[in-house]
Amino acid sequence: MDAKDHRSFADVVSDSIAKFGGSWRFIFTAFFLLILWVALNTLALFEVIHFDPYPFILLNLMLSCLAAFQAPFILMSQRRAEKKQDTAYRNLFAEIKDLVESDLMVEHEIVELYKKQTLQIEDVVRLNQKQAAQIEELKKIVQQLHRRDEELHRHNELIEDIVEELQQKDEAEGAE
Repeated sequence: MDAKDHRSFADVVSDSIAKFGGSWRFIFTAFFLLILWVALNTLALFEVIHFDPYPFILLNLMLSCLAAFQAPFILMSQRRAEKKQDTAYRNLFAEIKDLVESDLMVEHEIVELYKKQTLQIEDVVRLNQKQAAQIEELKKIVQQLHRRDEELHRHNELIEDIVEELQQKDEAEGAE
């Protein structure tokens, strides 16, 4: 028994009997003994040793006793194995439950982050739309300023033309 094995002596015995009773070794040994028993009690060669003649009542009694004693040991071993398996399943279920709960928490966090990100994206879209509208207004203002600049440039040319004409008139009057 190792350090992790908490079985009693009776548990170890019942497990050993169940292990041997469910093995090929037991099947071959029992088959060989049955053949030997029948041979010793039926063949004419061994007439002196007929201790259990046909219908083999003593053999039937021994096999019945073997089955009667072996069955409870096998049942005890199976019940202990079921308890171990049940404990293992319960532990596995608890681990799976913890994993699912943590996954749900992570999924909830992801959903919350998605909602926040969606709101941020909507804010960015609104700001972009606002900026686009402001850019359009600035374009209109620039166009207006450009037109005013063109008007001022034309006015400036007119003024220069007028000044030039006045200077020419002054020069013509001064020359006279």
